[in-house]
Amino acid sequence: MPFVKCSVDGCSKKLQPLSKLDPRDRETWVHRECDRCFRPACEKHSIEIDGWIICDRCRRELEGEKPPAPVLDLGLDRLS
Repeated sequence: MPFVKCSVDGCSKKLQPLSKLDPRDRETWVHRECDRCFRPACEKHSIEIDGWIICDRCRRELEGEKPPAPVLDLGLDRLS
């Protein structure tokens, strides 16, 4: 099995396993991955939100889905 590499934005950093159930069998090694898309992601390209690891790619998608913040009317006229 080849090395597991980060798959976010062209990053090719090799990921270290978080745990090795059987050190001789690489299929049982657990690596850091996004909890939304299940792709490998290094610490630089992922963030933990409410206990979930979210890669930068999914984070950008989630930010795009959020509705815009409401505009508060302060009763002031706009400057022309």
